[in-house]
Amino acid sequence: MSQFQGATPTWVVGMDEAGYGPNLGPFVMAGVTAKWKGEGDWVEAFKNLSRSAKKKQDSKPLVDDSKKAYAKEGLEGLEKTVASFFNTKETLGAWLNEKSVFGITDLAHESWFKPDENTFIPGIDFDALHSINSLNFAEAGFESFDCRFFILPSLAFNEVVEKEDNKGAVLSKGMINIFKHFESNFSQNDSIYGYVDKHGGKNNYSATLQNILNKGLILAGQEGLSESNYKSFGADQNWNFKILPKADVNYPMVGLASMLAKWMRERLMKQFNAYWAELVPGIVPTAGYPGDAPRFYELIKEKAAALGLSKEKVWRCR
Repeated sequence: MSQFQGATPTWVVGMDEAGYGPNLGPFVMAGVTAKWKGEGDWVEAFKNLSRSAKKKQDSKPLVDDSKKAYAKEGLEGLEKTVASFFNTKETLGAWLNEKSVFGITDLAHESWFKPDENTFIPGIDFDALHSINSLNFAEAGFESFDCRFFILPSLAFNEVVEKEDNKGAVLSKGMINIFKHFESNFSQNDSIYGYVDKHGGKNNYSATLQNILNKGLILAGQEGLSESNYKSFGADQNWNFKILPKADVNYPMVGLASMLAKWMRERLMKQFNAYWAELVPGIVPTAGYPGDAPRFYELIKEKAAALGLSKEKVWRCR
């Protein structure tokens, strides 16, 4: 039996990434958290208030695997979900400065980044979406939805990979940083249950999770292909972690994190493509993945060199 069976968390945290595979554009990891004060199973309560990509559009927010959600409802669908759960700022830069673990320090060095761009698409009543859904979730027992981003543009991504000689270090660093940045939300002796999508074929996370604690130990309960789970001992809070494949499908807080990460990645890629379209007229936009990234880079590399942008500042090494 899993240590999570029948447990009632004080806080639920979900985490997922977007853009781990591409060669172009930033890597984005997102974490979301909420206080659970309801009765019974938080997963069931959450799913009753949201809808999957299979369901018809209605007033409930779409929460699912981000690829399915994006394929069905596009960027607008992702934005409606983000607005339904989080208090944002008027501009993208202002919100990232508050919610990204590095602020906009790294992004500010990217010529394509436009911090003054509006956070959301004009013409949608995002305030109304947030007001309605916040009330519905609060009545069900969810409070204090919050989020954090871990964003690495190409150069910062390459520096982490080169230093650690391991691409997976990007995922580990993202997870550690986001959990630690959520610490200010938690009080002494709170119970925190973190759900994370598995990092490839990795099964052992004890050493990584240990970096989250200021004191105490992380001990493994189960480690394997189907699930790895952990619990803290002697820490300021009662930390519990479950890391498993398809966590975004089974645990809606991970689905929400997946959609948040995908939304941010798509917003930043729109800026990336718009910037290069101005410099290289007629260039077809890219999603940055290996099947298309070489074509795009071949077309921009001369202009990039003229601007003093070396390959490692544009092209992700792995």
